[in-house]
Amino acid sequence: MATAQTDLAVDSGITLQKRVLSFPEVLAQSVANMAPSAAMALLPLFVFFSAGNGAWLSFGISIVVLLVVAYCAAQFATRINSAGSFYVWVTRALGPGAGSAAGWGLVLGYLFTGIACVLGFEIYGDNLLVGFGLSPGNHVVRGLLYVVGGLAPAIMAVSDIKISQRVAFILESVSVTIILILCVAVYVHNGGVVDTHQLSLKGAKTGGIVVGMVLAIFAFVGFESAGALGQEAKDPARSVPRAIIWSCGIIGLFYLIVVYAQIYGFGAAGFGKATAPLPQLASVVGLGELGHFIAIGITCSMFACALACLTAGSRMLLSFGHDGLLPKMFQHTSKRTKAPGVAIWAVAIPMTVIPVAYIAAGSADASLSSVAGTLATYGFMLAYALVALAAPIYLLKLNENKMMAWVLGILGAVTMAFVFYVNWIPTAIPNDVFPPLVGSFKALPYVFIVWTAVGLAWYFIIRFTKPEVVRAAGTWGDASDPNAAAEEAAAAHGA
Repeated sequence: MATAQTDLAVDSGITLQKRVLSFPEVLAQSVANMAPSAAMALLPLFVFFSAGNGAWLSFGISIVVLLVVAYCAAQFATRINSAGSFYVWVTRALGPGAGSAAGWGLVLGYLFTGIACVLGFEIYGDNLLVGFGLSPGNHVVRGLLYVVGGLAPAIMAVSDIKISQRVAFILESVSVTIILILCVAVYVHNGGVVDTHQLSLKGAKTGGIVVGMVLAIFAFVGFESAGALGQEAKDPARSVPRAIIWSCGIIGLFYLIVVYAQIYGFGAAGFGKATAPLPQLASVVGLGELGHFIAIGITCSMFACALACLTAGSRMLLSFGHDGLLPKMFQHTSKRTKAPGVAIWAVAIPMTVIPVAYIAAGSADASLSSVAGTLATYGFMLAYALVALAAPIYLLKLNENKMMAWVLGILGAVTMAFVFYVNWIPTAIPNDVFPPLVGSFKALPYVFIVWTAVGLAWYFIIRFTKPEVVRAAGTWGDASDPNAAAEEAAAAHGA
């Protein structure tokens, strides 16, 4: 096994910009990929249907669960800087098979999150234009919105990583600020911040809160994507792990505030009847005109998330190409901007074409967005489970046998397995706690299994036809911690 200090040769043809992104720009990657404003548009309502007045607690539990996974990911991020993030990290601990599965899972997650964002950009962009007087259902306008939502982020992504990260940071900051203004207005309108019904969990049941927690986890996926910027961050050993952990904590707090405020503003009975909670809540508190700005904020959030998906997904494909697990064309980076252009367009084209094709075939955009987001989550859950399991094993290889890493690693892996169970097994084994999947959602676990099987099949083909490629897999990256790199090299040499 090669050492952790494997770096790029100058003439390798793969040259990402080195050490150019500040901490806010790295943090923007994770935050934009989480799309907090878009997540708060409807997800709290779905959680409320299960958890009732305990919806805020469902989100609180999900914060703890994802911070556990973030801790495990941070153990790698402080020691290894690589555009391959989870793929490289898991490979260092569990081997190239598990690493490839983690990376392939993230590719699924970023691709279908991007698809959901393109659809969301069209939905909210169209609603926004209708609010300004445009006739609804204009197919030309909708088509343009799909193209803009899918291709404009790609053009931005191939131009300059610093520009794209700053745009993502600004767009998400604006949208989050608008929603927080609405939350403050709710507290002012109600004359305080104490909602005894929510704080006493009136009418909430344990099973409903657990189901709500599973749904709430969907709002956090993408927090790990700062890991893909390890080679482009200025101080990766600090900025990348901080971005991964801080995004969970800070955005998790934002979620708590917004969920609590929505239920508090409507009241439980009113919230359950809402169809577009945030704009409608603005009208409830006497700020109806704020609804237009909320729509702008959510639309911006969708755009920023699509951009973040392209950034992270392309770097995963770039890493696969570098290691020989994908064709060499994925290694290409621009001589001028150092952006992985081929990999970016490899994500952007299906991210745009798939929703357009499905809508042209008669599918509803809102329904397809939900399906795409759910499928993406399966990919993230696989990667999260593997990195949680890998963290304590990796530390053990470095002679850092941390009890906390073992406890949190096992807890993280088991929790992710539980989330997958809740979203699949109840369909086959009915019970009174977890509802079965219905409609198109019933097929999603099997689509995920096929996706994973295809990735593993390709890995085994490479393993048997090009064993030298597999032996060198996961070695691309710089060592954040030279001592850790030396210890890893010594452990590998001893093995």
